[in-house]
Amino acid sequence: MSPDPAASPATDAGASEEPGRRRPGIAVAAPVLGAMALVSAWTGWGGLALGLLAVVVALAALARLRGRPGRRGPVAGLALGVVAVAVAVAVEGSTLAGAVTYLETGGVRTLDECMRQAQNEKEQHVCKSQHLEEYRARYPDRLDP
Repeated sequence: MSPDPAASPATDAGASEEPGRRRPGIAVAAPVLGAMALVSAWTGWGGLALGLLAVVVALAALARLRGRPGRRGPVAGLALGVVAVAVAVAVEGSTLAGAVTYLETGGVRTLDECMRQAQNEKEQHVCKSQHLEEYRARYPDRLDP
């Protein structure tokens, strides 16, 4: 008994495609990643990572499609990725600036700096707790924090 070739799942899936026709793959991935990056750019790091990935994929797609039609998708992906990177850097800029300042100062603030930056009583209490000895030396007549 020989198996029926029509019922066999072993048929070649690539045989039904036209020989000169290629699947879009990377050319479609670039704008999709760019759009995802732009949507997530407002979150900061996730958008930055996806934006950089979109730029890399778009550049690879443009290199693969050099001299052929169908470059609009990768160009759109490149533009969206670059915009997403710019937005993510702007969102994370204050975080990065704060981290750089923290690293430059060694992370050490004096009692005066801490109290100036405190925005409410709870934050002032935290400052007093962090600088307890200095606070007691300066204000011996006040209650402990």
